[in-house]
Amino acid sequence: MRRLAAVGVGLVSILGFGSAAGAADLAVKAPVATKQFSWTGCFIGVHAGGDFSYDKIRSSGDFSSAGFIGGGQIGCDYQFASAWVIGVEGRAAWSSLTSKTPGTATFNPVFGGVVVPLTVPTQFTVSNDFLASATARLGYSFAGNWLAYGRGGVAWTREKADIVLTPPLLGVPVDPKGTITRTGWTAGVGLDWAFAAHWSANFAYDYYDFGANDFVLTNSIPPVTVSGSLKDRVHTVTAGVNYRF
Repeated sequence: MRRLAAVGVGLVSILGFGSAAGAADLAVKAPVATKQFSWTGCFIGVHAGGDFSYDKIRSSGDFSSAGFIGGGQIGCDYQFASAWVIGVEGRAAWSSLTSKTPGTATFNPVFGGVVVPLTVPTQFTVSNDFLASATARLGYSFAGNWLAYGRGGVAWTREKADIVLTPPLLGVPVDPKGTITRTGWTAGVGLDWAFAAHWSANFAYDYYDFGANDFVLTNSIPPVTVSGSLKDRVHTVTAGVNYRF
């Protein structure tokens, strides 16, 4: 009996030691690490949102408008120093921006060898139907799959302008027109979210400045030419999605 009891105690001790060892093994197991998303690679995608213009024409005050913008983007990124990201991106988009403002135009007819300035009311309209940019960006990756960045570079827009007026002595309204592509600069900030292995969403604000430029609008029949100076600035707020490869 004593021998059996001793054996029983020994078995209990062994089983108890085995349970303790198993518990110790479970306690030291490390959690499975979540793989961090890498922003290195290239992408192509689409974006859409709103755009807002703030313009000024000589002889008139500031005027503005709001519209819709939609287009596409393509670019490449490189992640370095663990969390920093540098990249380049090209964007091109159609825009519905159209601004209208009343103003005046001055004509200088000559009567008997004397110049007599005559001022008439006008309705000036300018639209930015195309907006594009080529930018470099620097960002910081955080929380595994988020990227905050700032960017800047060169920008382009196509301005279509016309001015409706009735020239003195002519007595009938005319509508001189003109189209020109402007070059300026852009700067902005954004936030990207990688929601799948090859997909990311992007949210961005960008400012475009095309400076103050002279313009010439012409009407063929009857021949009328109107010139002036336009300061053109655009703000955009967009959201989009990229396929990364």
